[in-house]
Amino acid sequence: RLWSAAPVEVQVMNCIVPMQAGCYVSPMNAFVVHHQVPQPSPLQQMPVAYSSCFSGPPPEKALRILCYGDSMTVGFCCGGRAFDPYARALHERLSSAPVAGERFEVYLCGLSGMRADTMADCINGQELVDVMGFRGKGLGRILDEHGPFDLVAIMAGTNDMSFGRTPSQILESLRSLHGACRRRGISSVALAPPPAPSRGAQWEELRTRVLDSLRELADEEPSLVACIDPAELVDRTNAEMWDPDGLHFSPLGSSTFGKNLAALVAEEVLPHLPSPSPASPPDTPRGWEEEPWPERASCREGVWGAAPPEMCSWQAMTPVWATAVPVCAFALVQV
Repeated sequence: RLWSAAPVEVQVMNCIVPMQAGCYVSPMNAFVVHHQVPQPSPLQQMPVAYSSCFSGPPPEKALRILCYGDSMTVGFCCGGRAFDPYARALHERLSSAPVAGERFEVYLCGLSGMRADTMADCINGQELVDVMGFRGKGLGRILDEHGPFDLVAIMAGTNDMSFGRTPSQILESLRSLHGACRRRGISSVALAPPPAPSRGAQWEELRTRVLDSLRELADEEPSLVACIDPAELVDRTNAEMWDPDGLHFSPLGSSTFGKNLAALVAEEVLPHLPSPSPASPPDTPRGWEEEPWPERASCREGVWGAAPPEMCSWQAMTPVWATAVPVCAFALVQV
């Protein structure tokens, strides 16, 4: 189910049905035929956090995970008209079968079109702007301002491959990102660039070389606790798992990746981490929260235009408004 952030018209069977913002659109029996009023995406200002809804005071401890990366992390699909971050399914699966009864918070910052070398160069950047006009922060800045975190999952390098960077160049950029976690005493997981069914054998050979380099880095870095190949979690031969562009996950593929990643992390990573961090305080600023049903979201107005000179920016562009996927029975919180 995709969630529409804007009023839309939906064709159900042979009828055109208007739907308000916040309504679900099921691709099983309907498809959007017209967007009436573009609205901001809740992902326009990152990081955002998936956090379990609760009544009363929150638990004293929460295991906090940050998912950082590019468009594969933010769940870019449908040409940028929809997003389904794998962090959503990761949080849902971890929270449905909690490890040692812990509460989970999963933070997300995925910057579409951004290369790993830009992420490394802007590692302490206060504001990074991606090709969709969405704004995030450098990895180090997020760790310092929104921590503490117990685990960071980094998936980057796909855009570097598209720009012709070599595996050794990509590895040095990723080494810098994981090094930022190590210097702060935080464990990290390397998620290799996923396969791209439309890119052919030469692309897969390059991807495999990047994957092998990451595995060698994991052997060198004690704080890099796992190197994971997304090809082992999502079937590259199943067309339903991939966006029509043959590069990004489809919503189903992103969800499948998040669920399978949660199972792997729960079994092989979390048992070896230190004690969870203190839970977010009750007065943590919240830009929006999802209601149980119907889910609705709002977000503060963004300021668009040219990037200030001091902004660490990838590409400051006029934004393309997009839809997003909410968390059923969970809260999506701006932090």
